[in-house]
Amino acid sequence: MSTDTPVAIVTGGGSGIGAACAAALSARGTRCVLVGRREDRLRDTASGLASPATALAADLSGEGEPERVVEQTLAAHGRIDVIVHSAGVFEKAAAGDVAPGHWHRVMDVNLGAVMALTRAGWEALGESGGQIVLISSVAAVQAFEGNAAYAASKGGMNALGEVLRLEGRDRGIRVITLCPAQIDTELWDQRAPDHVRARMMPASGVGELVADLVSTDRRIDIGPVVIRPVHDPWQDTPP
Repeated sequence: MSTDTPVAIVTGGGSGIGAACAAALSARGTRCVLVGRREDRLRDTASGLASPATALAADLSGEGEPERVVEQTLAAHGRIDVIVHSAGVFEKAAAGDVAPGHWHRVMDVNLGAVMALTRAGWEALGESGGQIVLISSVAAVQAFEGNAAYAASKGGMNALGEVLRLEGRDRGIRVITLCPAQIDTELWDQRAPDHVRARMMPASGVGELVADLVSTDRRIDIGPVVIRPVHDPWQDTPP
């Protein structure tokens, strides 16, 4: 089935940044396929979107899962116009304490799954003149203690994004890399007090920015975009 309605695959679509991106894209008429590990969360998010949406449970680090997501999306909708890579894990450990399991888990989810889904959807995106949005992190361009694996995975995502930008141009694929600092999502549950979270960026605002970037004139090439809260949530904050 093929329609003129744009279709977006949004990973990590059941909560946080992914859900916010889906909400903003859906409000502009995009049909979203929400991908994540928890089908109940995906269904709850899908039911609240402005445009019809699909919940598709998948572990994108699993063998064959990215291909299944692309195949089912094309079977249901006939096209893929946008892939928003928002799924990720944030696990802290000092460099000397990074165990092999920690390293591989972070790399598999934050970078390996991104490459696998991009590869699976590459031809479909070329056919639609589609776009890829990589939700990276300020940690890709700014060092923080305890972020060895996470920073490496996001730095790798930025580098991957630059290669994809070059290779996608002749295919009509645009690649946008967004590097946000602190965003108030459940990731910060038990990690940051309320007064710190209040100064973080709202996920909804980041979602709107993603929808704005995707909507810009396609003659505009967009390099990596770094966004931060107006004030550092962790500094000069009243108790």
